[in-house]
Amino acid sequence: MDRFEDIEPELERRSAELHGEMPTPHLPTLALARLADIDPEPKRFAVGRLAPAGEVTLFTGPGSAGKSLLAQQIATAIAAGSTTLGLEMVNGPAVYVTCEDDERELHWRQAHICKALNVPMASLDGRLLLSSLRGRLDNALEVMKEKGEPEPSPLYKLLSTTIRSRGAQILFLDNLAHLFVGNENDRGEVTRFVNLLNRLAGETGAAIVLLGHPNKSGDDYSGSTAWLNAVRSQFNIEHELDTDLRTLRVGKANYGRKGEICRFLWIDWAFVLEDDLPPDRAKALRDTAEATADNGIFLACLRESVKQQRNVSEKTSSAYAPTRFARMAQSKGIGKDRLEKAMERLFNIGAIERGEMPWNDGHRHAVIGLRETAGDAAGNPA
Repeated sequence: MDRFEDIEPELERRSAELHGEMPTPHLPTLALARLADIDPEPKRFAVGRLAPAGEVTLFTGPGSAGKSLLAQQIATAIAAGSTTLGLEMVNGPAVYVTCEDDERELHWRQAHICKALNVPMASLDGRLLLSSLRGRLDNALEVMKEKGEPEPSPLYKLLSTTIRSRGAQILFLDNLAHLFVGNENDRGEVTRFVNLLNRLAGETGAAIVLLGHPNKSGDDYSGSTAWLNAVRSQFNIEHELDTDLRTLRVGKANYGRKGEICRFLWIDWAFVLEDDLPPDRAKALRDTAEATADNGIFLACLRESVKQQRNVSEKTSSAYAPTRFARMAQSKGIGKDRLEKAMERLFNIGAIERGEMPWNDGHRHAVIGLRETAGDAAGNPA
C-alpha cells in the first residue's frame, strides 16, 4: 500500500476500533487518481466477438443445428493453439462438458474434428478436457440448503477446481436444461444462476459458454428474458435446411458488435467455412440456394396473380405463367428461363397443380389455372 487512497479505508477501520465504533460501510469504488496513470485495456475475448474472457455467454440454436459439435470443435482449436472457421481464438487449455452425449460419441466426434483440423489427438492430452455427465442424477450447478437457501453444488465446485488447476481459457457447458433445475421463467432464479457462473468466470478469467435451446416462439432463449439480461454476450446458430448451411450470428454484444460472423457447412463430422468448400461442393450449394430462392419467387408471383384473380397456365399461351411472371415486380428480374425451371420443380415436388380457381368467369363457369396445393412443400428444390 503506497498510495493514500489504498490505506485510507484501513485507517478508518482501525480508528473506529480504537473509539469503540463500527466503521461506516462503503461500496467498493475505483481509485480514479491511480487509474488516470494507467492505459485502459479493451475486453479480451477467448473467441473473437463470440465469447469474452471472464464472462458468461449464452449459445443457442435449434436441436440438430450442431451446437454441440461446434462447441467441441472450437474447444479443440483453442487447445491445439490453432483456429477454426476463421475465428480469432486464445491459445490454452479448454474444457467441454456434456450432459447429453456419452463418451463413445465424444470420441467419434473428436476423431473427425482432429482429422478436419489436422491435429493429432494425442497432442491434446491434458489440454482438451472432454467430460460426459450423461446419466448422472446430480448435474445441477446449484442446490438448496435445508433452510431453502441456494449454494454451489458439488459439480460446480468440481468445475471450479478443474478450471483453476488446468488454467482453462474456456468452458463449454452442454446443456443448460440439465444444469439449471430452477424455474426458467423466474427472473430471480435465472439471474442468481447466471451470477453464480459469472463469479466463477470473473475469478478464473475463463470464458464460460452455456449451450441452450430457443423457446417455441423462436426466441434465442428458452424461458424468461432474464437469460439475455443476465449474460453480457449471446450468439446463435441458424440452420438452413434446404442448403444445410449454418450461420453464426451475434445477438447480444456488450463488448463488440452484433451481426453475422460466418457461414459454414457440415462435412464428415466437422464444420467447414463456406469459402473453403471444394469447388464442386460450392457450386452445388450455390445451385441449390438459387433453386430454393427461385421456387419462392415463383410462388410469390403465383400468390399475387391469385390475389388479383388473374389465372395463369403451365401451357404455352397468353396466360403462360413464366412469361407473365417475368413482367411482375415480384419476380425480381430472374427471367423467364429460371421461372420455367422453378415451375417444373414445384410440379415435381407437388407444391403446385392445375385446378379450379376460387372464382368464376362471371358466367358461373369455373376458371381453371395454376394454384398452390394444400400443405405444399413450398420452396424446397427437388
